[in-house]
Amino acid sequence: MRTVYALLVGIDDYPKHPLNGCVNDVEAAEHWLRRQTGFVPEILRLRDERATKAAVTEGIRHHLGRSGPGDTALLWFSGHGSEETTDDPRSATGTCQALVCHDSLDEGGQPLLQDTELGALLDEIAQDGTHVIAVLDCCHSGGATREATARGVAWRPWWRTADPGVSRSAGAPGPAPREHVLLAACRPQEKAHEALIDGLSRGYFSHALLLALDRLGPAATYGALHSLVEERVRGAHHAQHPELRGPEDRLFLYGDAAAGSPFLLRHTTAGWEVNCGYAHGLRAPGAEFTVIGAVGSIGAVGTIGQEDVRRAGGARRVVVREVRAESSLVEPADWRPGADERETVHGVTPSALAFPPAVVTVVGQPDAVRAVSAAVASAPMLSLAGDRTGERTGDAPALLVEAGGGRARVSGGGGHRLDPLPLRSSADADRVADCLTHIARWHQLRDLANPDPWLSSLVRVTVEPLVGDFRYTVTGEAVCSYTRDGREPQVRVRIHNDWVHPLWCVLLDLADNYESSPELYEGEFVAGGNAGMARRGEPVWLRLPPGRPVVRDAFARDWLKAIVTENELNIAPFRLPAWSLGTSGAARGDTVPAGGGGLLRFVPPRGGRLAGGPAQEVGRWGTASVLVRTEVP
Repeated sequence: MRTVYALLVGIDDYPKHPLNGCVNDVEAAEHWLRRQTGFVPEILRLRDERATKAAVTEGIRHHLGRSGPGDTALLWFSGHGSEETTDDPRSATGTCQALVCHDSLDEGGQPLLQDTELGALLDEIAQDGTHVIAVLDCCHSGGATREATARGVAWRPWWRTADPGVSRSAGAPGPAPREHVLLAACRPQEKAHEALIDGLSRGYFSHALLLALDRLGPAATYGALHSLVEERVRGAHHAQHPELRGPEDRLFLYGDAAAGSPFLLRHTTAGWEVNCGYAHGLRAPGAEFTVIGAVGSIGAVGTIGQEDVRRAGGARRVVVREVRAESSLVEPADWRPGADERETVHGVTPSALAFPPAVVTVVGQPDAVRAVSAAVASAPMLSLAGDRTGERTGDAPALLVEAGGGRARVSGGGGHRLDPLPLRSSADADRVADCLTHIARWHQLRDLANPDPWLSSLVRVTVEPLVGDFRYTVTGEAVCSYTRDGREPQVRVRIHNDWVHPLWCVLLDLADNYESSPELYEGEFVAGGNAGMARRGEPVWLRLPPGRPVVRDAFARDWLKAIVTENELNIAPFRLPAWSLGTSGAARGDTVPAGGGGLLRFVPPRGGRLAGGPAQEVGRWGTASVLVRTEVP
C-alpha cells in the first residue's frame, strides 16, 4: 500500500508579525489525510517555534526523504513568504522567493528557505520515483520553489545566503529529471491572505484546497483541483490567483496519469466556463463540448459510456457562446445542471467544432460586385470583408472574387486555381457563392485539429515510395514524380497507432481540386503499436486530376489526413466531391453538416457501432497528416 509521508508546517507565532490561521490550516490538512483510505499517512508536524529553518530542512531531507518508488511526499507550508529582486538568470521574474521560518525574523536570525534550495531538496527526493507535492500557502508562493491579513513580510538584509549551487535543471544529459508538483496560494508577485471563515481563521487557499479535496477525493487530477480552488479563492479575494506548476492530468497524492481530456467545465461568477479558448485553437462560438466523466466526479476521467449516458438522461453537451483567450463561456444544451453540480468540475471533450466564416473580398465592375456580394451575404459559411461577421476570423480562408465581363474568377484558396465561372444572372451569382462555400468547407476539413493535441501526438501518417522518384522537402512535403517514360508514381501509405490501445481511423484524401474522399481507408480499428495500410496494402496511385494535362512542371497536391478516435465516427461529414460547375448545389449542400454553417460534429455512425464493444457517445479524437506533391519532371 502507498505511504504518504507528510511534513505539515504551520507558523502563527512569528516575532512582531504574527498570523492567525496557519496552524489551523495544517491541522485541517492532517485531519483530511487521516480520514482517507487507500494509503498509510506518516505525518511530521512542525508548528510555531518548532518550525525553524533547520527543522524544516531536516524534515524534508529525513522525513520526506524516507519515501521511495510508489510513495508520496507532501510538504504543506502555511506561514509567511517573502521575495527580493535578483540577478539570477534562472529567475524569469527577476525576483527570488522564499519561505520565512520561525527563527528568520529576529535581526541576525537564520536565512530563509529560498526557492533554489527548496526546489533542489524536493526534486532530489523525486529522483527516487517518489511523487512529490509542495502545497505552499504564503505570499509569493508561486515562485517559492523556485480586508484580510497578508501572509508575507519584507525582505531582511541578513537573509542573503550563498547560492546552494544546485540548478533546477542540473543533471547529466538523458531523460528529463523527475520534479515535484507545486500547488501555490498565489502568483510570485502576489500576496496570499487569511481571514475568518466560518468563525475560524484560515488561509483562503488552504481552506479552498481542502474543500475541493473533500469534494473530489485524493485521486482528483491536479487540473480539476486547481480549477475549483482558483474560482473559490478569486471569489474571496480578487487579487490572489492560485497557481499550479506541474502536469494537470496527474492524480493528486498518486502522480499517475489520468485518462481523459485536459478540458474542464466549471461554474464561475460569469457562468459556466471551459478552460479552452483562442490560445488552444478554438476558433468561433457555437462549438460544443460533451461531458466525458460521470457528473459530479472527476477523480479519473474516462470516456462516457452507454450506461453513463442512460443514467444522465442522454449525453450532456455545452455550447460555446463566447471564446476568450484562455477559456470560453458556455451554456448547457438540453440539460439543466443542479445546484450540487456547480460545486464540482466536469471533464469535457470537443465534440463539435465551429469555424469562422471565410472572408470574401469582391472587386470588379459595380453591378457584378453588387450581385456577388448579395449572394455571399446570404451564405452561412461566408462573410464579406469589412462586415462585423468577418471579425476575429483566425485561420479562416481569405477568398477573392474578381467579377466583370460576364464572368467571375475565384482565388485565394489552398487548392489549384479554378477556371472562371459565368456571371450573367443572379443564379450565376449564387453559383459563385456556392463555389466559395465549397472551398470554405474544404478548408475546414483540411485544417481540422482538436484543441486537445494528446491523441494527435500518438498517430503518424507515412508515405513509402514504390514507383517513381521520391524525396522530402525541408518543409516536410513528400514529392513524388512521374517516371521519365510517363508512368504514374506509386506509394504505400500507412496510419501508425503509437498508443497501447486500439484506435478507429479514417484517412481523408484532400485533393487540390477541393475534393475530400475517405476511400483510401474508410474506417477501421488499428491495434495499439500497429499500422493500418491504405487500400489494404495495395499501391496508392498518384496522378494529376482529370482535365489537368500531364505536361512538364505540372503538379497536384494531396493532403492525406488521418482522423483517429476511440470510437467509430459517421464519415458522411468528411465526404466532399471535387468542385465542378456541373455538380448540383443540392448535392454539395448535403455535405455541409447540420447545426450551423460552420459546425462540424463528431458523432457515432448511423445505426450504432460498426464493431463489437460497449456503445459510446463520444470519445477523444485527434488528427495526423502529410502533404504529398505529385509532379511531372
